[in-house]
Amino acid sequence: MVTLSIAGLVAAYVLIALLLLSVNLYSNWSWQVKTGTVVITSAFYIVTYLSFPPLLGWPATGNPPERFRLIAAHVEQPDKITGDEGAVYLWLARIEDLSSPAPPRAYRLPYSSALHELVINVKSKLDKGIPQLGEFNETRRNLIDELRDAPRSGQESVNIQFYDLPDPLFPDK
Repeated sequence: MVTLSIAGLVAAYVLIALLLLSVNLYSNWSWQVKTGTVVITSAFYIVTYLSFPPLLGWPATGNPPERFRLIAAHVEQPDKITGDEGAVYLWLARIEDLSSPAPPRAYRLPYSSALHELVINVKSKLDKGIPQLGEFNETRRNLIDELRDAPRSGQESVNIQFYDLPDPLFPDK
């Protein structure tokens, strides 16, 4: 299904390019109008190209929700050979109240050793079947930018706290 949708998208772009070419070759419009249509169409190609990764499931690099349920986590450690800085991927479901979590979304956070340790501990609880809730301790408007600007050696944790999800209270029979 994904391959068909990508092939359909490519076919649509080729069709639009052919229509634009035919309009530019066979119309009596001025060269300013023809140039304008080419520039606008090219700009929309770029905007569309940059807009698709979030739609295809790539992790968001923005700020995660303030309170969430952790679904899964994955850590990619930095690699000095390739120069990869590493990342921590968290699949989170935003929660307003415990009865109605939102659909999960993947988030990419910059790697830090403290965050790596925290994620290892939380993943072990998830593997044991203990659901995890989490929250960020402070207002995180520029959290991602602060982490990117922090030096590697003195980098602190992301100020995330994880809690075991409490057992539901069932009424006595």
